[in-house]
Amino acid sequence: MPPSEQPPPRLTAGFDANLEFPFTDPAWQAFSRSSNCTVTSYRDLDELTTALADQLFGLSYLPSANCFFLQKAPYLGLASALTSKTRRPVQSSVFIVSEKSTATGWQELRGKRLGYINTYCTTSYFAPAILLSRTGYRLTQFFDAVPVAPWQGQIDAVVSGAIDATMVYEDVWLSTPSNAQNTKVIARLDGLPTPPVIVHNSIEPGTSASLKAALLDIKGDAGPSLYAGFTGYQDASMQQFFADLSALPGNKDAA
Repeated sequence: MPPSEQPPPRLTAGFDANLEFPFTDPAWQAFSRSSNCTVTSYRDLDELTTALADQLFGLSYLPSANCFFLQKAPYLGLASALTSKTRRPVQSSVFIVSEKSTATGWQELRGKRLGYINTYCTTSYFAPAILLSRTGYRLTQFFDAVPVAPWQGQIDAVVSGAIDATMVYEDVWLSTPSNAQNTKVIARLDGLPTPPVIVHNSIEPGTSASLKAALLDIKGDAGPSLYAGFTGYQDASMQQFFADLSALPGNKDAA
């Protein structure tokens, strides 16, 4: 096969399956075909973080918190997701309890069951950890923290009584009208960074540019989604988030 007809080198990617990347969007499909890109999706984010630390992937779509633990790895931020409701590159997490609960603040819930998606989740794990740390508490000492199904699954677990509370991405809470009838918000944390796409610094500039163009061209209005396309990488909000994570007990030297 002549050099001009050789397929491009295979580009590999590791994605967080919980983030529901829009693989069927025409812009992504065109980029995937032209770049010969293959994606491995992960539910176990320890595995994804380890793989990225070992530099096994050329790019990744992942929670912002994972990037905190990858600051020594040679990856660069390329794009940030836009929220589905406000179309902004920052998100909010709301602290919810059952509508029947008498609690008016999280401080009343010491020892109660707090549900989270995984220990890398920005909105369900690190959001309450940051909220508590600002008043001198540690998440795992204040709550009985337990993993639950993601997104609407968190809310359903509160309604069913399987857990007492959770912090959940606000756009998810807003997407189902009955959530406001069955649960109530008693605290919130705003200004959290949305999930980024990062690329290894060995990726050719042309490939990175094509990837960014494809991400910015993704349409976020085709049915319900967690996020609605992408914009440029939001370094300022990420750095503020990293500072908050560094202030958590045990995290200062974690990166």
